[in-house]
This record gives sequence, C-alpha cells and structure tokens, in this order.
Amino acid sequence: MKNNFSNIIANDELCSYFAKAIEFSSLSHAYILLGAKGTGKHTLARLVSAALSCENKDDENASLPCLECNNCQKIMNGISPDVIYVSREEDKATLGVESIRFIKDDVAFFPNDSDFKIYIIEDAHTMTAQAQNAFLLTLEEPPKYAIFILLCEHTENILETIKSRAPILRMKTPQRDEAVEFLKSNYPSVRTFINNSPNEFEQIYLASGGSIGRILDLINSSEKKQILQNRELAQKLIESIAHNRLSSDFAEISTMFSQKRDEREKIVAQLSEIQGAIRDLITIKKSDEPRLIFFTDAKYTEELSYSFSVKKLIQIAESTEKARLALLRNANIKLTVINYLSELI
Repeated sequence: MKNNFSNIIANDELCSYFAKAIEFSSLSHAYILLGAKGTGKHTLARLVSAALSCENKDDENASLPCLECNNCQKIMNGISPDVIYVSREEDKATLGVESIRFIKDDVAFFPNDSDFKIYIIEDAHTMTAQAQNAFLLTLEEPPKYAIFILLCEHTENILETIKSRAPILRMKTPQRDEAVEFLKSNYPSVRTFINNSPNEFEQIYLASGGSIGRILDLINSSEKKQILQNRELAQKLIESIAHNRLSSDFAEISTMFSQKRDEREKIVAQLSEIQGAIRDLITIKKSDEPRLIFFTDAKYTEELSYSFSVKKLIQIAESTEKARLALLRNANIKLTVINYLSELI
C-alpha cells in the first residue's frame, strides 16, 4: 500500500514508519513529534490521523490515507469530532493544566466516526509541570482508541516519565536544493519570488533554518521586513568591528536597535541574529566544510573571518549572550544596548 504523505518533504522514512505502523496495527498510544517550527509536524499529525480513520485503509489498492473518503476530508479540513487539537490560550506563554484536564474528561467518550480518537497537543514543550503531571495520569492507562501526538520544538522541559511512554520522532529539514525545488514546484508565487529576489530569498531561507513552513510564513508576512532589518544590523555590526569602525559607527548602530519599551523581544531577536553571524565566523575558521546559518556568501564570510581571532569571536559571543539574558531578565533596554556596544569597542 502506498502512503500518501508526499507533502512532508525530507521525511520519507518517518512517513513510511507511520504508514507501516498503521497498516500492521502496531502504533503506539503516544508520540512526540520533535522539530523546528514549520518542519511539517502539524501536517504529519493530520495525515496520521486521516490514515488511522481512513475508510479505505483496508483496501490494498488505495493510498493511505486516501484523502478522498468522508473521514479523510473531515480530518484534513479540521472538522472531525475525533481529532481534537489542544493548544495554549492566545495570551498565554504556557499550556496550562486546564487544557489537559479537558483531555482527561473528553477521552472517556468513544469516537464518533472512527475507531480512534486522536489528540494533537500543540506546543507541547510549553506544558507546565502541573499540566504534564495531569497528562501523565491519562497517558499511563489510556483507552484503546486514544492516540496522543505531542508537537514539540524541543524536549528539555518534557518530563522523563512522559518521554518514556511516548517515542520521540524527529522531523528533518530538507537540504537547500531540495527545499528550493519543492517550493518552486509547489508554489508558483514563491518560484517568482525566488527568481526575482534571489538574495532576499537566501536571507529568508537562512533565517528560517531551512524549514519549509517557516519560509512560506516569512515570505508572505510582515515579519519578513523585520527579519531582514535584523540581519542588516547584525552584518553591519560585525563588519564595523572587523574594520575597527565601531567607535565612529556607535551612534548609527545603537539607533538600529529597537529602543521601545514594548519591543524587548525584537532586540532579543536582533541579538540572536548577531549570534548566528558570530557562529558562522567561528565555524568557518574551524571547519573545512562549514554549514552557514547567517551569511549567504561563503567566500565573503571567510575573508571577513580573517579580521578576527577565535578568542575575539568568543568574547563577542559572550557579550552578546550576556546582553540577551539581561533583556530577558527585564533589564533597562537603552542601558543594556549601550553597555553591550561599549564592550565590543
């Protein structure tokens, strides 16, 4: 039986694993799908849900999921009563215990259209300890028809007791050429953007970490402008240090940092871009085959790296991280930026 997970680029092995597990009824009650934002976790969770509920899953001549039957259509359109999405409240940074208590109450009811009831827990890495402990009570003895798919960007905060009951499956990001080919083939507007603005696309590609979903989000959102500005600031700062111009460029660069009290997160993002640039310079000095995450031109990056010792780059990296952590601890924005730049002179 052919699996119908073709939209999940760079994850053929993972898709085949799920297809076989569903075909041979060997699926676990819970999984952690681990991957950066935009790597296809939501899409894969929906396709797995559709495959479990597909009305044609016993037909050897049909694809799995078929994407045509009533159950598949409902799930892919987000209207199936048997696929329940659990997510944070819009203004909350964490996924709290009330959302998890809902699962405990709801899981007692049998599925409506399918043999399974699937709970897709979004941003599961933000679950509070209290929420995780509440979830564990359900996870320890789930009904036979219940499947839990936890979508995580990292697992550092996930309790070991949950990890032991939910296999961690990692989503991969495609190689650059593979990503570009996929985008050009499937999104005509993106193909036009790549052809017309190759340098801008390259910056967006690097800012996305190679994530297809993230690339699409950035190309089509107002966030693109801010990211390009952040990258411009990072490159200008690094070049200014490299050419011993930071003292004369101090005023200009300091004003490029966001100065508004309610834009603390923007400055943290700006500092993160600077960290990416520093990481590239260190990597290119230490590796024969560096993989760049900030700079788009390897030859230019190598030439720029000649202006720094590894020790100097590490010092810049440490100062940048110190400023980033200070801002996260609610330090004064203007004073933090001035002190940070002063350390780099």
